[in-house]
Amino acid sequence: MTALVVAAAAYTATVGRPYSPHRSADGCARCAGSTETMTPTGQVVSRRFTGYETWTNLPSRVLCEVCVWAYRHLPLRSCAHIITASPPTMLEATPAQLRKVLAQPLPAGIAVTVPAPLWRKHLLPDARWGQINVDGVNITWRTDDAQRLEMMCALREAGFTERDLRAPAPPHRVLRTLEQGLWAQILDDWQTLAPWRSAPSWWITAARASEPDHART
Repeated sequence: MTALVVAAAAYTATVGRPYSPHRSADGCARCAGSTETMTPTGQVVSRRFTGYETWTNLPSRVLCEVCVWAYRHLPLRSCAHIITASPPTMLEATPAQLRKVLAQPLPAGIAVTVPAPLWRKHLLPDARWGQINVDGVNITWRTDDAQRLEMMCALREAGFTERDLRAPAPPHRVLRTLEQGLWAQILDDWQTLAPWRSAPSWWITAARASEPDHART
């Protein structure tokens, strides 16, 4: 399944209009698809846009309705989304909804987009089924990732902030407020998160999914 299909499923679910691409040389510069309305590329992306490496029909100077929507729909750049293939759905996901989906390896029929805190990049156009697009990078989500996320959630519930968790060891100011019988498990879990501290895409995803729901409006 291609990135176009993910964007098309999201478009169909949100706009309510089914989309079946017909590829042609004079079609969309991004996906080569043709729709009833085509928009000049310069009206959609700025001259500073740098994401052309994934465009499949660069000689063209127009974008189809799906790609225009994927680049212009602002919530796609600021909020996490869960997209399903069958039936086509798109959900603006809360942390709790992300946690539920990421509690297991990500299935092939689901795509997830997670913007970085500054949400500058377009994620949906490059999303892939069975992967998470984090700030423009597609990653897989396996069993060990689901287990690490569970540990991060438990540590945050215990009182550690996401900033605390970035440190190589738990801060004593929080540790001393917890029962000493929990310290050994906390230290073990802390070390289990170590691979993510040097893997920004996984860390951003887990930080968003482990965030208390009331932290965002």
